[in-house]
Formats: sequence, structure tokens, C-alpha cells
Amino acid sequence: MRRFRVRVGRVFGIQLWLHGSWFVVFGLVTWLTASEFGDLYPRLASPVRVAMGLTTGAAFFGCLTLHELAHALVSRRFGIVVRGITLFMFGGVAQIEGEIDVPATEFAVALIGPAISLSLGAAFGLVALFASDRSWSVVEGITGTLALVNLGVAVFNLVPGLPLDGGRLLRAWLWRVWGDRGRATRVASIGGLVVAVALAGFGAVIALTGDLFGLWYVAMGAFLWFLARASGRAVPVSVGALALTDRDGEAARSGS
Repeated sequence: MRRFRVRVGRVFGIQLWLHGSWFVVFGLVTWLTASEFGDLYPRLASPVRVAMGLTTGAAFFGCLTLHELAHALVSRRFGIVVRGITLFMFGGVAQIEGEIDVPATEFAVALIGPAISLSLGAAFGLVALFASDRSWSVVEGITGTLALVNLGVAVFNLVPGLPLDGGRLLRAWLWRVWGDRGRATRVASIGGLVVAVALAGFGAVIALTGDLFGLWYVAMGAFLWFLARASGRAVPVSVGALALTDRDGEAARSGS
């Protein structure tokens, strides 16, 4: 992870990095949104649609950054030191020190991310409605897209399987019921494996029908499978979905 990242600055004392895979996804999001805007608003000039795509892509990753920062700031509120966040193709990884020691803290840290995404989705949706009433096509297109993707991020992250936030919520609940964090983690990671298989299978079906975009879902499923398996093996699990040990002996949390 460290070999292919770029430093972008600090927010609330937390260092932010961009992984190399982020640029791939940024380009893909920009291209897809610009193409979609072409279908929705054919009267707009091509440069305008490209600018809309770039703006939407940048704002989308800004929203993901807020999602990850929310996890980090709530973690810090509970005494967990967050040294940095790296955004990559499917979410973010936080470098942290320490570990969550009670289920209630785990629940609070996991819940804040989807709550932020839902709030952003609602806010962008209201702006899109306002812009639509005034026929502001550019604003409507950008904010309407951001509303949908933020709501999508929130809903997807609530699926009960690690390394998603929903898996962390499930783990917190099972941990409280059983009093055994390791057992709760293993069960929640199974949920993640099921999600990964379903996502990859869905992508394969789409790809076989001739839509190569389905390969993107296959890649997502494969990546989630890797993270879910790692989540089940990781002890201790620190700030969220996954705990790993990097070369400096820090814990790294991975998830959206």
C-alpha cells in the first residue's frame, strides 16, 4: 500500500494519501459520468459534460474522504490515535495505534460512516431538486449523481459482512451477545465472503451478456474476498473492518 501513494495534505491533523489505484477509479468515474450526462443532457457541449464529469469525480472522492474522516475522528474521540488515511480504489485505509476494547465503541465508529454518506446524499438530493425547478441542468446533473452515489455507498456499506461497515456493526452486536470478539469477527467475515461471491457472480453474469463493465464487479468481489478473509484471520482487529500489521508495526484499518 505504501509504495504507490501520494501525499495530499492534512485534515484535522490526520495525514491524507492517495493510492495509485485511486487515479484509475477517478478516471473511470469521470468517463462514466460524462457519458451519462451526454445521454441525459444532449444539448450540452462536450467540454461542459467533461467538466461535469471531472467535478462529479472529484466531489465523489471528497465525499469518500469525509466518510473516512468521520470514522477517524470518532475513533480519536474514543482515544484511538489515527496517524493517516489512504484512499484507494474501493475505499480507505486508516493507520491507527491502539484497538477498540468495547462493543459500544466499535458500533459508534462503524455507524458514523454510513450516517455521513446518508446525510450527504440527502443534502445533494435537495440541491438537485432545487436546481431542477430552476432548469439548472449542470447543477442538477452533478448534485443528482452525487446524491445517488452517496446513498448507494451508505446502503452498500450497511451490508452485514466484513470489511464493510455493516460487518463491523454485526461484529459489535455479536461481540456484545457472546462476549467473544474473535468469534464475532469470524462470523462477520463469513458475511463478507458471501457478499464477495455474490458481487463477483453478478459481475460475471453481466459480462457474459456482453457488458464488459461487469468485470468491474468481478474485481470488486475478488478484492472484498481478500479483505474478508484477512478480516477473519486478523487479531486484534483495530479501528474497523480489518487489522493488518505494516512494516512499522502499526495497525491498518481497511474499509469504506
